[in-house]
Parts: sequence; C-alpha cells; structure tokens
Amino acid sequence: MNDTPKVSGEAAEQLRTLAAVAAPSTQVRPDLARVLLDRVRRRQRVRRLGRAAFGVGAGLAVVGTVAAATLLGRGDHFTVIEPSIAMEPTIMVGERVVFNRELAPARGDVVYVQLSDVDTGGDVTATFRVVALPGDRIGCPPGPSGRCEALVRNGAPVPEPHLEPAAIAPFPTKAVPAETVFLLGDNRAAARDSRYQGPVEIDAVAGVAVEIKDANGTSRAVPGAPPHNGPGDRDNVDPPGPIPPAGVSVPTPR
Repeated sequence: MNDTPKVSGEAAEQLRTLAAVAAPSTQVRPDLARVLLDRVRRRQRVRRLGRAAFGVGAGLAVVGTVAAATLLGRGDHFTVIEPSIAMEPTIMVGERVVFNRELAPARGDVVYVQLSDVDTGGDVTATFRVVALPGDRIGCPPGPSGRCEALVRNGAPVPEPHLEPAAIAPFPTKAVPAETVFLLGDNRAAARDSRYQGPVEIDAVAGVAVEIKDANGTSRAVPGAPPHNGPGDRDNVDPPGPIPPAGVSVPTPR
C-alpha cells in the first residue's frame, strides 16, 4: 500500500525547487518534505477560509441591511392590540389595529393618541374616533327623552351608520380650537373621551387607523372611516408591544 501523501501541483513544484537547490553536502532535515507539505496545506486552508469568510461577510451585510430596514419605529406603520371596550363594536378587545404615522386625521378617522388623564394626571394611550376638526362646532343636544340620539356638527346631524343606535347623555355645542380635534369612543357609554378630556392636540395623534385584524388575522377596513390603503407587502409594520395594565401608559409610537 502506498503511504506517500498526495500533494498539489504547487507543493510538488516547491519540493522540486528545494531538491535542486540542496547540495549533496547539505544536511537536510529528514522530515523537511512533510514540514513543507504541511505548510502548503495550511496556506490552502487559509485561502479557503478567507473565501468562506467573504461569503459569510457578504451574507451578514445583506442581513444587516434587511435588519436596518426593519428597525422598530422607522416605518410608516405600527400595530396596537386594543385593550379597551371604548371602541366596541368597531374594534373588539384583543383585535389588532394597524396605524399609519404619516396620515393627517380627517373626520371619521380612528386615531391612536396619548392623553393626560384628568383623574390621575398621568399619560394614557387610547384609540378614539375623530368627530370634529379645528373650527367645527360639535355637540349632542337632548332629544324629547332628555337623552341625545345623534351628534350635531356645524348645525347638521352626523350620520353614523357604523354604530348601533344608542342614546347618550347630551353635551353642549362647542367650537373646536385650532390645532386640536374632538374625539369620541364608538362605545360612548364607556369611553373617557373629549367629553371629559376636552379637545386633543393634533400633535398628540400618533397614527391613523388603516385596517383592523381579528383573532384569525383577517383584515378589514375601519368602519365609518375614510378609505385608506393598508401596508403593502414591502412595507414595514411595527409589531404590537405588550398590553399595559389598566391605567398605565406605554410610550406613544413615533
């Protein structure tokens, strides 16, 4: 059986060069061929590792680019899990709402806002509907029963076919100041909205809802809101954060 190791062309050439140079009187290490062979093989391994490292580095660069593109807070969209009954039946507790940071709120839009709670003085986040813009006059006058059955904006009833008919406590007509919006929850018997908090500064609006996702992940448009395009396949959508305990605020997505 031949135990002579196989060598590459490069190794053989170096061995021949060494043999030609060596004089008969030169005392050569008996293992010199093996040492040289090992040296050549190490050099070949280094080259292979270098090529592999380049491939890994290129892969990491691609991954890094993708990761940078998906950093939280960098895209136009973010997701909130609805923790409150204030927007029922439009948004049920536990449903996911996708908001667009770049849209300006319009009448009928559902928005995500950060408010200063009138009871605790702390900040709370909430989802409400825009029912009036700066310069509008909004109110809910009492009907024959003493309850209010329809909002009145700028002297005309506000159609709300997306809501179930329900009478609420009346509130007086007020002008909405500049740079603010008047917000109401769709579940007006339970919502602590602009009837209690007053008009909300537009700067406090962190996003406008573009779609709602139920527990099965099925998307639907926001009832009663102007139509908005949801995120596309290439759009980044920040995932929802943890649902805070009642009365505890989370940082407003910006």
